[in-house]
Amino acid sequence: MAQTGIAQATTRAICAEAGVHQSVFHYCFKSKKELLQELIRVVVADMTDAAILVAAVDSDALASLRSAFTLLWEQVKAHPDRQLVSYELTAYVLRDAELADLAKWQYEHYFAQSVRLLTAIEASADIAWSLPTPTLSRMIATVIDGLVLGWLADRDDTLTEAALDEFATIFAGLAGRRPEGHGG
Repeated sequence: MAQTGIAQATTRAICAEAGVHQSVFHYCFKSKKELLQELIRVVVADMTDAAILVAAVDSDALASLRSAFTLLWEQVKAHPDRQLVSYELTAYVLRDAELADLAKWQYEHYFAQSVRLLTAIEASADIAWSLPTPTLSRMIATVIDGLVLGWLADRDDTLTEAALDEFATIFAGLAGRRPEGHGG
């Protein structure tokens, strides 16, 4: 998919690339939709799992956000083809009535991973977010999404990294003291 795009990634082409018979594909996946869903899950997990772990060890919200954003950014730079496929996948499934629910699922997954990150930071930094976590998670996912798409277009590492650092500062400013009696 990274080489030819989503539309050209037929099950036949996927099997040819993998060097397996199509029956193997159908043994592993019930449909192309199921394959695309697994692709989304893997791309999101690769980007977020390490970031969540590193964010959970710092006792400062800003340091945690910077660490998480840095790890996410390193994943993007290491695998720009995956990011491009992710954006292409979103647009592709939104245009197909049978697959459109995958785009919703994809972003629900992004938002859920952002909630995991925020919850880990909240616990490790002993803070409470001043905005509801679902709202803040959508803001973070949207910022990352937009910055990555912009970077794919211009490949300006310096400006993207500066923006990530500034967004970490902005989001850390939404961290407040945990109310008494709500310690973790």
